[in-house]
Amino acid sequence: MWLELHDSNGPIFINMDTVTHFQRVEGKRRTTLVTIAPNNGTCVMVQVNESPDEIMEMISEY
Repeated sequence: MWLELHDSNGPIFINMDTVTHFQRVEGKRRTTLVTIAPNNGTCVMVQVNESPDEIMEMISEY
């Protein structure tokens, strides 16, 4: 499932099927998502402006 989230540069599309976990950045409204690449298992961290609660609402709409 793809979600349109936002970082400091604007919209970013995240494949939530590859996200292993996400959590709020301490003291901030932003969220860090950790994704894993299916081919080589590399982890990538992405920070988005949406809170974990907002992301959970988007997921539950599907």
